[in-house]
Amino acid sequence: MPDVSALDFAAAITPWISPALQSLSLLNAGVMTLLLGISVFNLVRFARLPRAASAPSGDLAPSVAVLIPARNEERGIERCVRSLCSQSYEKMQVIVLDDGSSDATPEILSRLADEYSNLRVISGSPLPKGWVGKSWACHQLSQQTSADVLLFTDADTWHEPTTVERSVAFLRQQRLAMFSMVPYQVLSTFGEHAVIPMVHVLYFSYLPNSLIMSNPRVSLSAANGQFMCFSRQGYEAIGGHKAVWNSLVEDVFLARAVKAAGLRIALVDGTDAVACHMYTNAREVTEGFSKNLFPATQYNLPVTLLFLAHLLVTYVGPVATSLAVMALPWPNAEYVLAASIYALAAAALIRLMISLRFRMPVWHAFLQPVTALWTVVIGLNSIRWALSSRGSQWKGRSYARTGETP
Repeated sequence: MPDVSALDFAAAITPWISPALQSLSLLNAGVMTLLLGISVFNLVRFARLPRAASAPSGDLAPSVAVLIPARNEERGIERCVRSLCSQSYEKMQVIVLDDGSSDATPEILSRLADEYSNLRVISGSPLPKGWVGKSWACHQLSQQTSADVLLFTDADTWHEPTTVERSVAFLRQQRLAMFSMVPYQVLSTFGEHAVIPMVHVLYFSYLPNSLIMSNPRVSLSAANGQFMCFSRQGYEAIGGHKAVWNSLVEDVFLARAVKAAGLRIALVDGTDAVACHMYTNAREVTEGFSKNLFPATQYNLPVTLLFLAHLLVTYVGPVATSLAVMALPWPNAEYVLAASIYALAAAALIRLMISLRFRMPVWHAFLQPVTALWTVVIGLNSIRWALSSRGSQWKGRSYARTGETP
């Protein structure tokens, strides 16, 4: 039982807080209803990479270059390269750029180059001032090939034998300039389970997937840099990675650039084609997403703070209000409690649908308040990094914000 002083305090503040709490709870329930509706739509309509698509063969087959930037990737580079050098698609080459690695990556790549005739390994040039490392590496890779299709993928991915064949067929059949995939995410630690699916929440609950392909509005764009497949014409139409030379979130802004050029893009479920193990512990997860979150809004502080506030209010707030109305007497507490429980249930249902669609554990349904709270911490850290004199940190490099041009 709460003591008398707590009851008196609650009684004193109730006239001011209770109406606001009721309105906020109802607004939250409305927001969750909208997000739930989008999620149900995407459960049915989220595009998949076709399973049995066959690309043209012989002289009609477009040439493909699989391009992999690698910086200190000894953990997964061998599995990635082997999976790509063993693809069913014949008219392709794999090119890996070693971006100044200080671990065993160069030795592993040298050994693999002796084993696979369709593998070429190059060394990256020094990073020019203002460029982001990944975009510079991808730009250099694109200069090494005249292939009809450019497939950029991360060194921590591995691919099913028909992935390239299916991708080429999908790109041509849908007349796309670019598409990217959501891979199967390998999650090993609690930090990975808690944070990485927040990306899936954004893909799945905030944007009807079919609009990415069918609607020409640039704002209706999404992409995943772990796997991005371009037609040569589409890539050159935007100036390639020069278009995102200083962006830490190159995937999203590449997609927007392609759409702004009047070309078609898509984001598809590729969980049966590509797997990825992004991070291995909570620190890597926090730092990796801290690098991206604030830059994803183009360093717009009001928008970023509004998004973080939304996460707190929408996903963490119902937990706090539920506990508050059960602990202290509030007028119309039953309505606030019902709205809060509904919001929590809707968030859990969304996470359950994501688990079913993208092959994640079903117990993720209970994680959304933790996911949101951790994302808020990451967002604040991302702002702190970006506004510091050193800038964002990643793989031994610092990226301070600049107004320079390449």
